[in-house]
Amino acid sequence: MEIRLMRQEDETKVYALISNALDEYFRPEVVSFFRMQWPAGQIVACDFAGNVIGYLAGAKLPNGHASIHLFAVSEGFREQGVGTMILNRFRQSAVMEGFPVIQLEVKEGNTPVIEFYRRRGFKATQFLEGFYNDGSNGIRMECESSPGSPIT
Repeated sequence: MEIRLMRQEDETKVYALISNALDEYFRPEVVSFFRMQWPAGQIVACDFAGNVIGYLAGAKLPNGHASIHLFAVSEGFREQGVGTMILNRFRQSAVMEGFPVIQLEVKEGNTPVIEFYRRRGFKATQFLEGFYNDGSNGIRMECESSPGSPIT
């Protein structure tokens, strides 16, 4: 497996991944938008055949934080450490660019994902009523980008 920065030629595969793995609709242009905004914040995981099996879209926020906007791992590769490796690589990018905090939003009822982030140092910081397109509530979570050692 390879964890690396996303390339332009990955965009179609990344869009297919997020379309299958996430329950929100995103326009295809969202992938290139994030890549153009912050190339170092776009991380992919590829299997040995070169297929994109994981993707994280990071963004720089005006408040000086790095943000995770999209994060997906192919269903067949979940709970195998892929998400953790992608998150570790993103943390490196955030530290290198001088972002002390990483934040993200997750659906209130998405317990497995909330627990994934909690185990990796994220803490709930804000309740977001009606945050998602379907009207569901969100939770903002934050963690330090450089906790001293890689997350596990």
